[in-house]
Amino acid sequence: MTKKLKIVVFSGAGLSAESGIATFRASDGLWEQHRIEDVASPEGWQRDKRLVLEFYGARFTKMLECKPNAAHLAIAKLGRQHDVVCITQNIDGLLEDAGTSDVWHLHGRIDVAKCEFHHDIFGERREDLFEHAIIFGEQDYSCTYKTSITKPITLGDRCPKCGGQLRPDVVWFGEAVEMRQVYLKSLVETADVFIGVGTSAKVYPAAGLIPAFSRTPQKFFIDPAPAMELLRGFTVLEGTASGQLPPLVEKLLL
Repeated sequence: MTKKLKIVVFSGAGLSAESGIATFRASDGLWEQHRIEDVASPEGWQRDKRLVLEFYGARFTKMLECKPNAAHLAIAKLGRQHDVVCITQNIDGLLEDAGTSDVWHLHGRIDVAKCEFHHDIFGERREDLFEHAIIFGEQDYSCTYKTSITKPITLGDRCPKCGGQLRPDVVWFGEAVEMRQVYLKSLVETADVFIGVGTSAKVYPAAGLIPAFSRTPQKFFIDPAPAMELLRGFTVLEGTASGQLPPLVEKLLL
């Protein structure tokens, strides 16, 4: 019988792009024709909540139409034989739709709403709250309300706990990413295999997370244009997620 492996899969936008989910192009600073600071920052939210909600409402509706692609299905297949943990920067639920159960969403999920004064917006970085006090007023960001949603959030949808406007449970630029250091350390120490797919190795959190697995016995990285200088010790597979991940999974299942 094949040994059950501990496998960590770290994924980014390239994993879901082939399912029809548009990615942010940092080169021009635009995201589906919107300036990123207008639709994915605390300041943009304070300037025009309606614009932000309409932007995410359109993305939410689009994502409902998207289906898992061959790469998502391959990860789920891998998890039926091995112990697979997925760490993803994606805000869609396609990994779960494919059948993967252990998924850590670094940047939240678009199908979850939270109060605009939720405590995880700044996390432990309370100094950021004081720096932004002029923008955000006197709110202490201590609310705990979150809920799954089946339709887009609209202006006027209120938190039942404190009355704040509901917003998508996604991490915007300048907000806290929950890195769960103790859990991450345990993954680094126990992983037999690490697979990076659909993400650049150049930008945080990938730039910090990928090197943490440098001592993992088997390390793979899938990308159409990999940053080879940052991937020493990795088996690099040039290509798309759906093109390279399924055959890699079949090898790991042997």
